[in-house]
Amino acid sequence: MREKTLVIFLGDNGTGSGTRSMMGTREVVGKKGSTVDAGMRVPLIASWPGRIVKGTVCRDLVDTTDFLPTICEAAALKVPGPLDGRSFLPQISGGKGQPREWIYSWYSPRQGNDRSVREFAFNHRFKLYRGGGFFDLSKDLGEKSPLPVSSLTGEAAAAAKTLQAALDQFKDARPAELPR
Repeated sequence: MREKTLVIFLGDNGTGSGTRSMMGTREVVGKKGSTVDAGMRVPLIASWPGRIVKGTVCRDLVDTTDFLPTICEAAALKVPGPLDGRSFLPQISGGKGQPREWIYSWYSPRQGNDRSVREFAFNHRFKLYRGGGFFDLSKDLGEKSPLPVSSLTGEAAAAAKTLQAALDQFKDARPAELPR
């Protein structure tokens, strides 16, 4: 039975506000309800003897919408209808698959009541919030120093353009009752 079973462990993001997390000698700031990268990046461990090589590391972006298509593919089931998610089974099985270039997300801690709805798109290195705030996560994991979009060049400028297009694509994705 074990050889026929894909096991996926996924961490929940964030800790309580009183918890101090360390990565080496550096404090990692992130807690429940926080959308900073350090507070939402979580481990994902997958095991499937004979299908996933032990010790394989895949650094592709994975969104929670990707789990249903991945599990359907593992079970040889048809994916129901059109979905935003895509299977990451090929990548964790050592193949190429269709890695994501970016992930779109919106967060509302208390739907309908909280006016601090946060909406953003990110890739491996950069993150852009709707309404402002562009960050180079390789240098600013705590998202403390936004970069001025008007003065970006090279890779950062290209990423800002791609991430803005992602935000534009999902401009009506949030429920209507949430503030815009």
